[in-house]
Amino acid sequence: MDLGIRVLGPVELRRAGHGDRLGSAKERLVLAALALDAGRPVSLDTLIHRLWEDAPPAKPRASVHAYAARIRRRLRAVCDGELLLQQAHTYTLALHPRQVDCHRFAELADRARALTDGGGDAEALGLLGEAEELWHGEPLAGLPGLWAARVRAGLEEKHLAAHLTRFGIELRRGHFAELVPEVGALLEQYPSDETLACQLMTAAYGCGRQSDALRVYDTVRRRLREQLGTDPGDALTRLHRLVLNGAPLHELLPPPEPAVAAPRTLPSHPELVGRTHELDTILSAAPARAEPGAVIALQAISGMAGVGKSLLALHAARRLGGRYPDGQIHLDLRAHSPGQEPLTPEAALMALLRVLGVPARAVPDTLDELVNLWRTLLSARRAVIVLDDAAGPEQLRPLLPGASPSLVIITSRRRITGLPGVRPVLLDVLPPDDAVALFRRLAGPERTGRAHEVADIVRLSGYLPLAIELAAGRLASRPAWTTANLLHRLTHGHGRLAEIRDGSREMVRAFEVSYMTLTAEERAVFRKLGLQLGPDFETFTTAALTGLPAHRAERVLESLLDAHLIQEPRPERYVFHDLLGEYARTLSLSEDPAEARDGALRGLIDFYVQASDAADRLVYPRRARPDLPRPARGRALPAWPSPDAARRWLTAERAGLVAAERHCRAENAFGDAALLAGALANFLDEEGYAIEAQRMHESAARHWRTAARPDAEVRALLDLGTALSRGGRYEEAIAAMGRAREVADRLGDAAARAETEHLLGLLYWHLGRQPEALAHQNEALALRRPTGDGWEIARSQNNLGITHLYLGNFADAEEHFRSAVEGFRASGDEIQLARTLNNLSDLRTATGDRAASRDYLQQALRLLEKSSSPSAHAITQVNLANTMSSPTELNSMLDLFQDALTTFRRLGDLRNASITLHGMGQALLAAHEFHEAAHHHRRALDLARSIGAAHEEVQALHGLGTAERHLDQPEAAAGHLTEAVAMAERTGNGHEAARARDSLSVLLAETKRREQRNRQSRRQAM
Repeated sequence: MDLGIRVLGPVELRRAGHGDRLGSAKERLVLAALALDAGRPVSLDTLIHRLWEDAPPAKPRASVHAYAARIRRRLRAVCDGELLLQQAHTYTLALHPRQVDCHRFAELADRARALTDGGGDAEALGLLGEAEELWHGEPLAGLPGLWAARVRAGLEEKHLAAHLTRFGIELRRGHFAELVPEVGALLEQYPSDETLACQLMTAAYGCGRQSDALRVYDTVRRRLREQLGTDPGDALTRLHRLVLNGAPLHELLPPPEPAVAAPRTLPSHPELVGRTHELDTILSAAPARAEPGAVIALQAISGMAGVGKSLLALHAARRLGGRYPDGQIHLDLRAHSPGQEPLTPEAALMALLRVLGVPARAVPDTLDELVNLWRTLLSARRAVIVLDDAAGPEQLRPLLPGASPSLVIITSRRRITGLPGVRPVLLDVLPPDDAVALFRRLAGPERTGRAHEVADIVRLSGYLPLAIELAAGRLASRPAWTTANLLHRLTHGHGRLAEIRDGSREMVRAFEVSYMTLTAEERAVFRKLGLQLGPDFETFTTAALTGLPAHRAERVLESLLDAHLIQEPRPERYVFHDLLGEYARTLSLSEDPAEARDGALRGLIDFYVQASDAADRLVYPRRARPDLPRPARGRALPAWPSPDAARRWLTAERAGLVAAERHCRAENAFGDAALLAGALANFLDEEGYAIEAQRMHESAARHWRTAARPDAEVRALLDLGTALSRGGRYEEAIAAMGRAREVADRLGDAAARAETEHLLGLLYWHLGRQPEALAHQNEALALRRPTGDGWEIARSQNNLGITHLYLGNFADAEEHFRSAVEGFRASGDEIQLARTLNNLSDLRTATGDRAASRDYLQQALRLLEKSSSPSAHAITQVNLANTMSSPTELNSMLDLFQDALTTFRRLGDLRNASITLHGMGQALLAAHEFHEAAHHHRRALDLARSIGAAHEEVQALHGLGTAERHLDQPEAAAGHLTEAVAMAERTGNGHEAARARDSLSVLLAETKRREQRNRQSRRQAM
């Protein structure tokens, strides 16, 4: 903006070289009063005092408003936007101080003074010449009043100081004759100024005019005696003596200030262990050489307390010393120094300027002047500056040098945002190997030979460098200790945090400093988060735990994240570093009353019960539920836009929900535990978390039986049977279903009875007892048909199709599958539809139509892309792999199988893991990789036997026997194939029995031919 205000002369508003002196003296006085404080609010009372001193008119505020309105109109006429702002009893002229000539003059003069103090006379003269051009006469010319007079006198003093600086430089450069008239004229204006007198005497003496120099002394001495009753000071007296004695000229000249050596203030520090990537990031951001007009490079290293931010910064700065010859500067900003306040920007700048050699007398007083001088000194210097332990952007912004070839490295426990061009380096804990290396280097190799104990120590130290340093220091200071002693203290002492200490230093103290920088609300939330039941938390669980509204909880979480007191490993999911989590729990136990802790956990449990029930109803709307009492509303729940969103929430919160149920059981809150178990039943079943579900539903069934709620008990028993079946505990599951059938019959609950038959059919199918499975599935369908519930009928049709498929009744299987497809499509259940398409694919594979099989699977995958069911997706991957040809597509098949196997292992789904291993074995068998095929079939067989899955056991036996036949192990092959035939026949699996018999016949025929060849060989040999 080409707009400025002149006060060094007549007060004017200037734009593009043209001046506007406004209408009246009072208007100019108001403009000057605002301009002297440009960018800062000036109160109405201050303006009134500046205009009228102690004799204001009758309505001074109205007069000031009138003058301000006129000035505002003139400002609007020359620029866009509002520059004169009025707020609560104040006016602010919204200009940068540099747009007011007196401030610009002071900035240039200060920069020049600092430069000449450092030996930069030539550059200082240029700045002083630029400053002198700003003067156009007497400051505030023509304006009356005491305030104007005081300002005028102060500005003229600064003008004189600038003259004195320039005259000193000119004298050192030998410009004597040119200075005599100028200094003489100024001495007439300030007749008692002894510095001016010294400069005039030196200039005259330098021209060879000794008598004129002595005359100056006599004149000044007489004036001082007559006006002040004193004699000249030491400097003027010394100069008079030198002139009188005809001393050499150089003894009279002010000595040149020596150039300040490049400062090196980095503190000593230990060697860095690890951090290669982070160090490379910082080093690569530092250009090898300066470019004209380079912009300051900013690296901000942030992280939790004790993570090694300062060490990384100092190491990087020292490594960069060769690239930054003008200095390596370190300044502790003390944001987290115990017992000390953080440095103010003013104090920090004063310290930085003193490091650069600026004398105390030349350090400015105001922040703007300090900033301008700092930026001037750094504009041509190439230095690396470490601003250590910063509080935040407000503290840092004035310290940034601006356009400069320097590098600034910032460290902070808070995330640094709001600074343009900053490159963040977020420092995490050390990788385990680096953590071990650090501990060994600090404790000594002779004390750290037991690798497993060292690994446990650094793990218990949270891989945090400071904690590792303290633990290693404690070991090193105890010669009688071994790593086993230290490990015992960490695991059996007074808590890890209490044991991680070394002399006067404790890990707790480092955390405490960060904690104390929080607001009272943030501290309260931090403590409550230590009570979390799950491994992570988010906005709504935090709101439930703390009682805050969700929007406020989100703000506090962001503040804790910025302070590196929590971490965000996934979007909007937060965790504690384990040591910080222990610290938070310790604080809550010591500072929060027991009632407050209990209330917080009560709020969290209520939220989990309400939210899990709401999510369950959204994801599984068709599920039958008993009418059960639940906590009163009052907790904010997530607003899920779709069932998939609710499913994603259940997935993210699973560990916390399961932990909450476990906590309720441990605290004898069996009702809440049962409500959670019921709400999570379908989700845990679909995701394959059978082991967790079994314990939950066993407890729920006991509770509802004790509470005399048979409607809830039967549902809990059904959930229990499903979970036991998923875990391969089929006989126990059948027993649970028997109890469920008894309760359902007693209640006359046809829907529960149908579900019991449905699940019993699945159990007998898993056990390979297909005729019994078929009977139960037919009974379930018969009970469901009268209800007209198309979705439930489709479930029975699908299961009947599977049973007929395994019995080899392909036509019946297809009929039931197609009926199920129609039912699921009509009800809009895409996951169940995809599963039925999977089953149709199995049918097409069994009948040899691989193309149709693959088409069904591709349809299923397209449906599953919209869902969040990893189990269904993995099953489809297995089936798709089974439609491929080996060996031509072996790699693609194995990739699909391996992905699915990883999912099933994560979910604990042993049956599907066995099926997947069998598929891998079959693919390897077709590729003539017989050893690998046998290995995978053995693993499939072990899993199938561990859960009593008869059908999978038959398939694994058949595959293993076939692989052994190709490996020329006929006895083992015959044994496994014979066992496969027997088990298939026993379980009514005629199709698999026929396949195994065919393979056994091939083996026996091969064995017979081999024996015949052997007999012929023996006869020929005879």
